Amino acid sequence: MLRTFRWILATNMCKNRLHKICYCRDGARSVSTYIHCCGTRSCVITIILILVAVALYGQEADSVRQRQLNEVIIATEQPVRIAADAAVVQQLTPKQLEALPTLQLSDALKYMSGLVIKDYGGTGGMKTVSVRGLGSQHTGVIYDGVPLTDCQTGQIDLGKLSLENVRSIALEIGMSSSIFVPARFFSYSNMLKINTLSQIPNKPFGVKVGFLAGSYGLYSPQVYLENLIKSRKRDDRFLVWNISASYLTSKGDYPYLLHYGGVTDSVSRERRQNSDVTVWNAEANICFKIDSKQQLTFKWYYYDSERGLPSATTFYSLNSSQRLSNRNTFGQLSYRNFFNTHWAYQLNAKFNYDHTHYLDPEYLNAARFLENDYKQTEGYLSNTVMYSLPFAGKKGRDQWLQIALSHDLFHNFLKSNALNYENPSRITSLAALSLLYKGQIVKVHGNLLFTAVHDWAQGTQADNFFHLSPTVGVAVAATKDLSFRAFYKNIFRMPTFNDLYYREVGNLNLNPEKTQQWDLGVVYNRDNLAHGRVDIAASVDGYFNIVKDKIVAFPARNLFSWTMLNYGKVFIGGAEVNANLQYQFSKGYFLRFNGNCTYQKAVDRTDPTGKTYNHQIPYTPVWSGSTGVSVELPWITLSYSLLLAGERYALGQNIPINRVAGYTDHSITIGHQYAIKTDNARKVEKQGGNKMSFAYKVVTHTIGFKCELLNLANKNYEIIRNYPMQGFGFRVKVFYEY
Repeated sequence: MLRTFRWILATNMCKNRLHKICYCRDGARSVSTYIHCCGTRSCVITIILILVAVALYGQEADSVRQRQLNEVIIATEQPVRIAADAAVVQQLTPKQLEALPTLQLSDALKYMSGLVIKDYGGTGGMKTVSVRGLGSQHTGVIYDGVPLTDCQTGQIDLGKLSLENVRSIALEIGMSSSIFVPARFFSYSNMLKINTLSQIPNKPFGVKVGFLAGSYGLYSPQVYLENLIKSRKRDDRFLVWNISASYLTSKGDYPYLLHYGGVTDSVSRERRQNSDVTVWNAEANICFKIDSKQQLTFKWYYYDSERGLPSATTFYSLNSSQRLSNRNTFGQLSYRNFFNTHWAYQLNAKFNYDHTHYLDPEYLNAARFLENDYKQTEGYLSNTVMYSLPFAGKKGRDQWLQIALSHDLFHNFLKSNALNYENPSRITSLAALSLLYKGQIVKVHGNLLFTAVHDWAQGTQADNFFHLSPTVGVAVAATKDLSFRAFYKNIFRMPTFNDLYYREVGNLNLNPEKTQQWDLGVVYNRDNLAHGRVDIAASVDGYFNIVKDKIVAFPARNLFSWTMLNYGKVFIGGAEVNANLQYQFSKGYFLRFNGNCTYQKAVDRTDPTGKTYNHQIPYTPVWSGSTGVSVELPWITLSYSLLLAGERYALGQNIPINRVAGYTDHSITIGHQYAIKTDNARKVEKQGGNKMSFAYKVVTHTIGFKCELLNLANKNYEIIRNYPMQGFGFRVKVFYEY
């Protein structure tokens, strides 16, 4: 019946819904959104009538002028699906995030295919992501519609991003699933999209407070406030604001086994030193829905951390005293206007400031210490115009042709107190022309990106770089359930400021990376199996990437000092398999499974006479995967998750001395949310002289808990050589929500 409701609702949407749907961050919509979309009371009455039918399980509606219905709680489970689009899209739903042992964004991403998370251990350890062997700089992190940036290293530390207020996570490989986006989106090989403001609250005021505690001195209180203000004069006008803040501290002094030689050699029991971390985080969001066509959003973000940098565990050298503090704040503004069924406009603006302070009190120089300050700023402006042309197909179904033109301009500046530092600056201009055709069977997506970069620094000659990057993708629906997809993408990536100018490891002779990506895949989605109890979704993708002048970075003495070098050419070939299953064996009883497996060969093909020719590039396993199984009962949810990765090599030569052993990581999660109070709500609709009253219950007070048992095997495996991961640990979280 609920599926019938969704079908009837979709067929009653007006044909010009493109410009009237209420968008709230990256196109997310809700049922209340559709109520405003048609601009007519007939759509509202249709929705109310269908809800009545659901509540009464198909009984005929009475023609009485006023009808009082019994109170019901409306709930539905969405089927698991994999997007059948030209872009390879992986998503983590709120249900999956609840079932996984996740504290930071990096924890969640470990359960996606094709990703290599470089984790240096502990809560405060740096965490970066590489997708399909292309390096972390090729993955753009999009936070509520605007990219996060770091011109100094080009790597976003995913450990900085909490999952506390995240509503959805999506990884798009190859291309963006939409063309109504800034040009910067097309400059990334892959995009990680994080949305925190993706739906309209169902009550005027909301509060959520929580407290997290874990092993090795982990504590974290959090608070979240939100408010919905509706206009009394217009149904399509409202304002939503929210504020969140959190504090996190951890000693990170977990024990580990230190091996002094081979398997038969001696070992000692040690504790991780100088791995403490303290983090303050605050965020404020405002979403102003001006009318059914216009929306204005604003975000302010603040992050402040102070941490130790644990050294590599190399035999008897275990002491570390380096400290790193980071303060980051940014403000971003986004405006959208869907003028009519054809034209739409989007404006994005952002200012970002980041201050990093590094101290090494035992540095071997004349002063006997090293203290560096790095201050980077960025100003960013983006304009996008889109033209849409709807038309009817042969079978009367709607088809769409969309064309978008976007231009981004941003300026980066990095200043340091380091001796003889060049204080580099960079202006980048991006212009993208995009096309998207959505037919009954075929979807075609293409864009052409022009990149212009101007670099200058003290004491060096200014350089200009230009590049034209084409992308094309196609998706074909062979049947209702089976689809095929393919894409080609060309990307140009500039070296970061650290790559070029950092005086200890910078290399002014680094060349920009040029990447070509190919993908061919098949997607299968099937729901309503076994009398509506089973939904399944699966995908298989094969890919091949060529990277010319690939820039490879890995830590030298510690997490702040890196080594940069070019590989002349790298070939990356692989395959990914993703599968999701949801089985409802009774009302309120669910079994969910999700799993993935990745095979990837990323080899150096620069010089046939070189020692690393045809060898796997550093820290890229050939085999990796993950799986998660959860059982949801009315009174509790129990989940098991597994991470696994094959052997890797710490350096370019694949010889035994450089080998890093594979690992498995088992975890269990137990949790549930309890509705401790519900309030009655009533909605009254009028049409002509008739009035209909619909009463239902809304959950207003919720208390919940989540307990995570981590790394059950208690293995101090290494993702990065000589940086052992935490063994067995636990995290417990309790929260209250109003």
